[in-house]
Amino acid sequence: MSDKKILVVEDDEDLVHMLAYNLSRRGYQPISALDGLLAYDLIEEEKPGLILLDILLPGMDGWEICKAVRRHQAEDISEIPIIMLSALGSPREKIKGIETGADDYIPKPFSVKEVLLKVDRLMERETKKRTLDTEIKALKVREARQTDFQTMLFHELRNQLFILGGYSKRIAEKPFQTPDKYRHCAGVIQEYSRSLSSLADQVLLLSRLESGEYALPMETVSFEDIIGQIIQNYATWVKKKNLKMHLHRSEACSTMTLNPTAVKLALTNLIENAIKYSPKDSPIIICLDPSNGTGMRIRVQDSGPGIPADEREKVFGKFYRGKNVKRQTRGTGLGLYISKTLIESMGGAIHLEPHFADGTCFTVVFH
Repeated sequence: MSDKKILVVEDDEDLVHMLAYNLSRRGYQPISALDGLLAYDLIEEEKPGLILLDILLPGMDGWEICKAVRRHQAEDISEIPIIMLSALGSPREKIKGIETGADDYIPKPFSVKEVLLKVDRLMERETKKRTLDTEIKALKVREARQTDFQTMLFHELRNQLFILGGYSKRIAEKPFQTPDKYRHCAGVIQEYSRSLSSLADQVLLLSRLESGEYALPMETVSFEDIIGQIIQNYATWVKKKNLKMHLHRSEACSTMTLNPTAVKLALTNLIENAIKYSPKDSPIIICLDPSNGTGMRIRVQDSGPGIPADEREKVFGKFYRGKNVKRQTRGTGLGLYISKTLIESMGGAIHLEPHFADGTCFTVVFH
């Protein structure tokens, strides 16, 4: 619906020109129709912000047009304000117009100033209504997101705490286990504790960003240092799977002004996925290269099962998990969605390279 277009439906051409001239001077964009059938076509095509509607029209009268508009399935048409302008000026006709769905009824002859004032009032009302509708929709979306997060967090926390509890119980109830078994239990507890901590950090940061009320504080970031920390955090898991981590970096690698927490969380998801989905004894390649001299391009490539062509457009969706890995590994389906949101909030971009038949390769670019 246009907040400037006004459709004048009137079979008196002189009256059409007079109304159009005055509406234009008021800053509106008048369009006109001399008969009812053309008027209805223009309503569906142009979706005007308001209709000035005569009643006695050839083809389709004003009563029929008003009823058709109010019964229309499309909300942006059914709610268009209508002011009826008619030589039928009796109280009975005015009541009929309001009952039919008109917002106002002005009998002829009328004052142009009165018409313009009522047009201004209705258009202002509609502008406020659209603003309020937009705010309500935003609140509903935010509420739905919060519900999604709460549901996801409940299930994920329950699952991971169950595992932590099980291994803690094994240590407490079996004091005579071998040192190797103790170390294994402690390693599992450490891994799941780190996972829970990272998940909490990501969801908290993401919820702040999605609220639109939080701006990421920026400072100097060294990609080489951050990736080195991530690799060190996952060293035990990498060693257990006997993966070969290759970090290729250009001598020209420089620092950038970004949010270090957001960068670390975003890249952690990519590297963790590469470790998680890579088969044993396979390589993981991480490349750092300058982008256009002042930016940075980060590539994370693995030799895992890859992503089918029909799922490539969905990988960054919230809670999405690929069909070929859903039953093989645990996960929330939030990792790539969070990475994309955090990267784009800092002006960067992330995409899945399309030409890898085996494994996956994600590229992140900051300018």
